[in-house]
Amino acid sequence: MKVLVVDTNPGASQTRVRAEGGVTTASLDRADTPVWLRVGEIVLAGVIYFALARGSLMFASLNASATPIWPPTGLAIALLLVRGNYHLPAIMLGAFAANFVTTPSILTSAAIAIGNGLEALVAALLLRHWANGERVFQSPIGVGKFALVVTAAAAPVSATIGVSVLAATGYAEWSDFLPVWTTWWLGNLAGAILAAPAIVLWMRTLRGEESRDFSISTLLAFIAALAVSAIALSPYSPVPSTIRGAIAFLVILPLLWSALRLGLRETATMALVISSFAVWGVVAGDSPFIQATLNGSLLLLVAFIVAATLPSLALAAERHASQTLLDQTRQELVQAQKLEALGTLTGGVAHDFNNLLTAIQSGLRTLERQNEERTKTMALLSQALDRGSGLTKQLLSFARREEMQLERIRTPEALESAATLITESIGSRVRFELHAAAGLWPVKVDRGQFELALLNLAVNARDAMPNGGDLIIQAENVVGEIGQGVAISVADSGEGMSDEVRARALEPFFSTKPAGEGTGLGLAQVHGFVTQCGGTLAIDTSPGNGTTITITLPRA
Repeated sequence: MKVLVVDTNPGASQTRVRAEGGVTTASLDRADTPVWLRVGEIVLAGVIYFALARGSLMFASLNASATPIWPPTGLAIALLLVRGNYHLPAIMLGAFAANFVTTPSILTSAAIAIGNGLEALVAALLLRHWANGERVFQSPIGVGKFALVVTAAAAPVSATIGVSVLAATGYAEWSDFLPVWTTWWLGNLAGAILAAPAIVLWMRTLRGEESRDFSISTLLAFIAALAVSAIALSPYSPVPSTIRGAIAFLVILPLLWSALRLGLRETATMALVISSFAVWGVVAGDSPFIQATLNGSLLLLVAFIVAATLPSLALAAERHASQTLLDQTRQELVQAQKLEALGTLTGGVAHDFNNLLTAIQSGLRTLERQNEERTKTMALLSQALDRGSGLTKQLLSFARREEMQLERIRTPEALESAATLITESIGSRVRFELHAAAGLWPVKVDRGQFELALLNLAVNARDAMPNGGDLIIQAENVVGEIGQGVAISVADSGEGMSDEVRARALEPFFSTKPAGEGTGLGLAQVHGFVTQCGGTLAIDTSPGNGTTITITLPRA
């Protein structure tokens, strides 16, 4: 069944369109999770937030509700980023309960809880739309954006609402507004920088989106971090307090080692461990950060946490991005070598095969002139000939021996033409939708190869859904690594691919279908077509969550 939906908003995002079709990973996860389990998750989140909040409020000095250490901010941001905005009630209820125990006023506690919830919501929304969401820590720019969002947008929201309501209800003096606000703001800032990266990265690990490897070198690095922290920051250090201030800077060494040799998750976790030792020492009154007042000591501690954590995370993110690029380049090089070898092979086969087809065609024409009674047989042979010629063109195109006839085409019309072929090919058990944003740019491609590429992707999607499902093709204008272009995604709700299959998906002659049911050239041909047009191809898939293949073609 085909449903054509033309989006009147040219800037409609891919996330929105996929949500209409119901095939996003988040929506599938949510749909497959029982209600009682989701409710239990929300309750558990509220309890953990309450416990963290109560523990943090024990460090309050200038005001009972303002503390320089507030890890619940990091927990709240991580929950909304990774698990979704439906955790917002748990955050607000946990904050209300913790503040009501401290300041027994329903109005005051409710206002503070609203401020805490808005703080996390503002951070999550900005990070999703501006900094790649939960992947924010995977690039140095992302780390910088996270720090900017928390510093300039999220933390001020909670601090302003909280201190204003405390002063308005008599729990704080207006004359103390600025110092209390500063303490509140720094506490939320430190809590976000300290807790959010580690929680987000570990939640992604538990969800299977980050590596779970844990090597001996990782264990040794954490042992070194614990030893240095115990000596320099803990209240039970054997080193005289007069020289511990200088030794405290040594904690930077294991952080740098982790950033350069281990990974993002390990670096964020190590920063959390080291900072915990530092907090312990300040609370116990025996630390290099001790000042005249507890609030002054904690504020100096916050500055240390921020200065130690952010550069280490940025360095780890840079290494992660560089390693990802290096791995991708290696894979592309290996793939290019395979394609070159196979291209030479298929080019020779296609040439000989084409000569054979030419002979068959000549014979058919002779037979047709000699005996009209063989018309039916010749029609069947002609049909086989057409199929063979089509296969020859695919092989020649794959081998780069036949130049494509590039022409400037109107993308909406080409999509409509391809949709007609797809509807006839996928059967009635697959629900097919085409979402085309208004004002699609034209592209310069071979029209026949364009339609064949979409048909190949649609047939692969159909085969991945033997019991039926959803097939959604979405097209929109984008600006990315190839400049201005049109991104066309083909998404299915099928079984998805494993990591092993995903790694070999573009290899020529690789197929997961039974012998005789596929040549293994479909995706390889699509990739070759897109590459010849100057575009890119991306695969987004995981077992049980369907597959989305996006081809991006340059604007003509």
